[in-house]
Amino acid sequence: MQNINAPEKRVSFDFSRLKKPPFDIKPDSSFNANLSNGSFQIALKKSNCIAWVDIPKIEYHDHVIDAKIRLDSLGGYTAAGIAFHILDSSIYGGSVYDSDIYVDDETLHNVPIPNELSYYLALVSNKGYFRLDAVENNKPRTVLAWTEIPTPIHSEPDNNNFNLKIITHGTNHIFLVNNNWIGEINDSSIEFGRLGFAAASYSENEEKQTEDCGIVCKAYLDYISIETRPKKIEEEWKIWTDDFNINAERRLRLAETYAVMNEPSKALEQINRAWKRRDVAVHSIAATFTEVRTKKELLLAARMYFNLGQFDKAEMFVDQIIEQEPNITKHLCSEKKLAYTEKLRILNEANRFDELKQFILKNSSKIPKDIHLYTLTARCYWELNEYNESALAWEKAFKTNRKNGVYAVNAASAHELAGSKKEALKLYIESAEIFLDQNNAAELTALLPKLINLGGRNKNARTLAAKITETYAVSGVPSR
Repeated sequence: MQNINAPEKRVSFDFSRLKKPPFDIKPDSSFNANLSNGSFQIALKKSNCIAWVDIPKIEYHDHVIDAKIRLDSLGGYTAAGIAFHILDSSIYGGSVYDSDIYVDDETLHNVPIPNELSYYLALVSNKGYFRLDAVENNKPRTVLAWTEIPTPIHSEPDNNNFNLKIITHGTNHIFLVNNNWIGEINDSSIEFGRLGFAAASYSENEEKQTEDCGIVCKAYLDYISIETRPKKIEEEWKIWTDDFNINAERRLRLAETYAVMNEPSKALEQINRAWKRRDVAVHSIAATFTEVRTKKELLLAARMYFNLGQFDKAEMFVDQIIEQEPNITKHLCSEKKLAYTEKLRILNEANRFDELKQFILKNSSKIPKDIHLYTLTARCYWELNEYNESALAWEKAFKTNRKNGVYAVNAASAHELAGSKKEALKLYIESAEIFLDQNNAAELTALLPKLINLGGRNKNARTLAAKITETYAVSGVPSR
């Protein structure tokens, strides 16, 4: 698809040489926008706000955008970048709409507006992260959550000065910051539109004094170019879709972003492409080589396969970590300790309880002693009908969290099945006291028969049973 009405050429704006900016600037109480000291400036007047100005009437589909941007956070948390494929219903009538977008950290929330608004928003923060959001007909969606931008080796990070490049080719978009590949997406939700310069303030430094009264942050656009010639776009596209030109570490950072976003398939695609890129590079200098996979990478891959329900593949990667030396308990790294925990999860979800039991017994000194271990152990023994061991594990979980009455009930149930009715009643009473404090009607009404049947002449059990009966109806709704 060609550009909608933009001419096929390269257009650039060096704001140190311009007397009039190309943007459509309208008066607004939330920000100022103007030429300032050889740059185009947006100055926001309040925090928790995103605003932009756009180039009117020119709509783009495919393009390569290069922008040189600076931030003055004034001590707050800020970001700046490019809004592209901006569409609203008013453009078909010849007018241009401009609006603030208010943000709550991770999610964009639109104020009521008269037109259906759509756009992509690519931002770089003063903390050194990139993100991409899409708003389609006023409905926001995170496309890429905050993703770390690499810092050159032996260099101090400068998060307030950056170059942002956006390559759009069909439904594919590639993003680079300071000539470092950050990410790529395939998204067809917004096919064309105008472009603009955006600034964001997530929080301000209330203590810092500034000469500009009422300004919380500033963003400067020193230079921007828009390339729309198909051949030039294709050349850039080929460069940045060639895996050889993309550092494996960058793909792994993107995989971590997708993991945070609960997109395991996309994360695994990036992991596998990163590993392939690394293997090709090693193979080019060595006839024989061993695949390089760090424990952190293997653990991430295992978790993504686990989230997809592919337990065999998840276990394969976890086992690779566990089998790596050293295997001495005091020398275990954090990833290896986590690998043992992941193995527990895999065996549990796969209902391989006998294997889970043997794994726990064999590696008890290496598995972190936490509530996760205790609950999985308890369930394992329960499924194997080893109720005494299950009860002991549930008691350990309960001792770790004395406010969780469910752990006490589970321990009591296991004791009851093991024939330890005295221990069972004691824990049923403890759980009933917890649920009364929490006003947990559902658990209390379910617990009532246990207190009556096992309580006998136990004063505490009879008192609690009476109180539950008086306070809650059979349905669990408080009686009047």
